[in-house]
This record gives sequence, C-alpha cells and structure tokens, in this order.
Amino acid sequence: MRCTTINLSSMVTFFSIMLILIGVNAFLLLFSVNYNKKRTAKNSLNISDTSSSRIYPLNIIEAKYKKAV
Repeated sequence: MRCTTINLSSMVTFFSIMLILIGVNAFLLLFSVNYNKKRTAKNSLNISDTSSSRIYPLNIIEAKYKKAV
C-alpha cells in the first residue's frame, strides 16, 4: 500500500508542475502575440506614410552593348 501512495503523490506533483508550466507558457505566448500585433500595426503606419518608391523605365532598345571577347 505504501508504494502506491508514493507513486500517486509523485504523479500529482509532476502533473501540477506541468500544468503550471503550460499555463505560464500560454500566458507568455498570448502576451508576445499581442505585443507583435501592436508593433506590426505601428510599423505599417509609419512605412506607408514615409515611403515613396519610384519606378524607372528600362531603355533596353536604346542600350548599346559591346560584344564580349
């Protein structure tokens, strides 16, 4: 009977610690996702306001190339 009690208490201790670690992990995951979502939204607003790209046409027809040796 004594052997069963030791195994049961060890199992309860193991699962308690495991559930606590899973809970902490879930909390940190949610915190990280929310932080990154806010940061991404902030960066996209800054990029759209300040970036202006220009596209220059290529003059392929007018370009003259020297023949390779």
